Amino acid sequence: MDFSIRRGAMFVGISLVSAAGAPRLSAQAVLRGILYDDANGTRLRGTVMLVDPATDAPVIHTTTDTLGQFTMQFRGGTFQVAAVRPGYTSVLSAPMSFRSGERLTIRIPIAADGDPTHSIGVLERVRQGGAEREVNRVSVLDGYDRRKALGTGLHYDQSQLLRSHARTLGAFLQSVPGFRVADPGSTHSMIASRAQGMQAAASMSGAPSCRLAWFIDGQRIDIPGRNDVLTDGLASMSIDEVAALEIFRGLSEIPSEFAAPDVRCGAVAVWTRIG
Repeated sequence: MDFSIRRGAMFVGISLVSAAGAPRLSAQAVLRGILYDDANGTRLRGTVMLVDPATDAPVIHTTTDTLGQFTMQFRGGTFQVAAVRPGYTSVLSAPMSFRSGERLTIRIPIAADGDPTHSIGVLERVRQGGAEREVNRVSVLDGYDRRKALGTGLHYDQSQLLRSHARTLGAFLQSVPGFRVADPGSTHSMIASRAQGMQAAASMSGAPSCRLAWFIDGQRIDIPGRNDVLTDGLASMSIDEVAALEIFRGLSEIPSEFAAPDVRCGAVAVWTRIG
């Protein structure tokens, strides 16, 4: 595999955006995260690697899964984080220092045309040295509590999800009021019943079906007007992987964070248990 990376304008900054949960640390440094399309938020398969700044050589690499997730364990040191995917411009961070026993969880944007607009975002950073433990984190559920307090839409935290005894996200959505699920294994079979009027109007006018919009950790993953495999497979996500869930069953419930011209029939925001 060719791990060549264009340098120069390729450098991506690191910005602290959020974090969650206090994991147990190991003797090695652990880097976890998500690779996603900077333009539309779709999680991507690709290769993530650590590069030695002194030699430009990859030290360790791994392939992300279908949800764009990856994990690497390694001895502490100074490295650059890089990501490559066919058809996309490779990205390379500034040098970063990792301590043994540290855990870092990040989001990596990658763009098909040039450099990404967004920076690499740090979701979690936990350091441990001797008896001291430094934790630098905020809630990964960006705006969840605020939107829940407003009372629009439906909000489910992790305890509620686990008490449902549903094994998958699709199975849980079958029990949501104002939500129709024809097939719990396919998100494309799901509609918000409050939006049925819009569905009928679209059908009569010959317009494309009025679909739900799907978000993971604040990034939209569905492709408007297409039955993409990634979004459809989201229904099979284990409920154990979901930290919280927000469901907006029509245009009147959709908050500004998830609003877009084509988001008229509702949206589902899934917040995952990263790390």
